[in-house]
Amino acid sequence: MKKLIKSSGVKSAGKDVFEARSGYKLTLEDNVWVLDKNVSINVYKLRGFLSEGMLESVLSVLKFYAKERAPLHVFNLFNRLLHWLNSLDVRLEAVNPHFLINYRSSLDREHEWYLGTIKGFLKKWHELGYEGVSDDVVDLLNSWRLKGNVKGDVVKRLDPEQGPLTDIELQNIIEAAASLYEEDKITIDQFAMVRLLSASGRRPIQLSHMKLKDVMHGSNKNQGVAYVLNIPRAKQRGVGFRGSFKQLQVTENLWRILDLQRSNVISRFEDKFGKLNDKVLLELPLFPDYKAIQSYDTLPELAEILHLDILHCERIALSKAAEAVIKVAEVMSERTGELININAQRFRYSVGTRAAREGYGALIIAELLDHTDTQNAQVYVQNVPEYARKINDKVGHLLVPYANAFRGIIVDNEGEARRGKDPSSRVRLNPHENVGTCGSYDFCGSRVPIPCYTCNHFQPWLDAPHEKVLQELVDERERIYQQTNDLAIASINDRTIVAITEVVSLCRAKREAAKHG
Repeated sequence: MKKLIKSSGVKSAGKDVFEARSGYKLTLEDNVWVLDKNVSINVYKLRGFLSEGMLESVLSVLKFYAKERAPLHVFNLFNRLLHWLNSLDVRLEAVNPHFLINYRSSLDREHEWYLGTIKGFLKKWHELGYEGVSDDVVDLLNSWRLKGNVKGDVVKRLDPEQGPLTDIELQNIIEAAASLYEEDKITIDQFAMVRLLSASGRRPIQLSHMKLKDVMHGSNKNQGVAYVLNIPRAKQRGVGFRGSFKQLQVTENLWRILDLQRSNVISRFEDKFGKLNDKVLLELPLFPDYKAIQSYDTLPELAEILHLDILHCERIALSKAAEAVIKVAEVMSERTGELININAQRFRYSVGTRAAREGYGALIIAELLDHTDTQNAQVYVQNVPEYARKINDKVGHLLVPYANAFRGIIVDNEGEARRGKDPSSRVRLNPHENVGTCGSYDFCGSRVPIPCYTCNHFQPWLDAPHEKVLQELVDERERIYQQTNDLAIASINDRTIVAITEVVSLCRAKREAAKHG
């Protein structure tokens, strides 16, 4: 990568160098176009399908897209173009209307959008004036109404593998990430990535493009402290790497995690390059690619590339951070009975879905997800999911093996518990009944015992009245729903209900094992 960037800014003899939207330098003679850190296209593959004249035209049109559109858009366009060319039986000398008619007939309704992408490319080709696309071809394309790509299908279906996460799944991931970081089982980079994904709903490419200077704080109009992130936008036509921003106000808790990450990044860079001035520090990536850093040895080299995305992590790194949490903590889905299938997109779906459940319209959801318009946000409003179904003993037992909501340890009695000899560690249901022991020495202001069942410091006693706690919560849930008719409010303790149900089940199994042991 170092060699590529250093040589790409120099015009070679006979080669016309142009700049992709991301700032990377390319020529039409390159076999592979590196559009940014994440995306490359092998334009050499076109040579077998096109005559020399057509190849020049196609590359010239692709050059326009590389300069004006997002790298991922160019990547998808290139793949659709290859798919069409591969369907032809001839080496293309000119675009013939019959080639398009035959291609359309080969596509089913679900994939007709492939031709829609080709349609846009050919019309732009004709508009730019390059040889190969006639007026007849454009007239044919304009006469067609093609079915677009299905948008938000996994959201509509609440797909348990690819769609939005349930509240229980999301909370389990967040708490697992916090526990793993406290135990030094994941890095601060990974922890910050997961928390930022879950809170912001932004695309991973946007978060990967953030710099240290984007983590800000100051006073708001009410003279309080405001914690703000300046997040680069994506999918804005004609806007390159970090060319447009939108601010997002976040909680103090999230900001402090990102501030820790900022300190971590500064330390890592100064370990390699020595003391850095503020101008350089502010330009450092919030989530660096530490392998890429190893290719640079001096401050001048570092300063030369900070305007590009070279030292920023790849967008896939954010999904990998979430995957690491799932794998290490073995976070299960209550819907599938398997480890949660996670990627960055599912956090984004979850932010939109929860906003729709809380009654926000398409305009607000589009703003939350940083959409340019409301087209994609409509799927959340039109299909408000009803995750919050009535939970009773029967349903709870079905969820028990999979939810992982209970993170503590069952003990036979108070004497076996950590801090068992300390009466102040008892977790009380009421003045006369206890349900377990708190193993933490830290102060906790939670309203015990409800939050305790999802805390990894909680040690429930084997013969404590857990069924009573469970029934009280289920009854309260039903009462709140009857009074408010609001499932979002009524379901606020669903994860705790599942955790207590799991404790009840584990205690029952332990007593049975002791009886037959």
